[in-house]
Amino acid sequence: MAGGKEKLDFLTKLRIRELILMGLITITAVLVNLPHEYVEETLGVSHNTLVAVLGIAVIIGLFLYLKFGLFVAVVLLIAGANMPEQIAEGLNISRVPIILALLALIGVGLINYVVKLLPTGLESRPREKSAEGIRALFYGIEKNNLVYARKVLAMNFDSNLHHDNGYTPLAYAAMKGNLAMIELLLRNDANPAMTTKEGDTPVELALRMGHAEVADLLKLARQEADAEALETHEQAAALAG
Repeated sequence: MAGGKEKLDFLTKLRIRELILMGLITITAVLVNLPHEYVEETLGVSHNTLVAVLGIAVIIGLFLYLKFGLFVAVVLLIAGANMPEQIAEGLNISRVPIILALLALIGVGLINYVVKLLPTGLESRPREKSAEGIRALFYGIEKNNLVYARKVLAMNFDSNLHHDNGYTPLAYAAMKGNLAMIELLLRNDANPAMTTKEGDTPVELALRMGHAEVADLLKLARQEADAEALETHEQAAALAG
């Protein structure tokens, strides 16, 4: 390319990271089930080290929510753990490390499930303030790609941060005039009253660019937000009194 290599977008980099982790799990699982003497003589790595790496990789995969990839890993582990002894002996495969990895996966999953049930406040996580997440969201808005923007927002990023250009995602979408994108951002707690670093509101930007329907939607959203804030304030005052 004339301008040099194009940078990978945020979701692509995330997918590459997930594939690398899945590759590590797969390769380690294969090595663990090879004859111990062969692995130690050829690679110079002990069997116990490989088992530890496999267990750690599976646990990391669980906490990174690999979704489909993690599901495949669980299915493979279950299949290996339940392999008939005759087949396992014929392939020189030990079921012990597979069973240990599966137990670790189930154990961490149960802990995570129990923690979510406890009244610890962990159920509702605050949105992450990520500059990289905002840049990824701007990429989706620029391309008018609702699917991409929805995936970014699903990662629990705070959509009320300013981009390097001084705009919030909602302000930028208002300027672009994409009504569906505006609705998506508002459903994900974008603040219609928040201004750009130059002091422009999303409504003002929409009107300036001739997007009357977008401006009407933003006005309504701001009225609802103001009414909700007033109601919350009155309830707090009543409780305090």
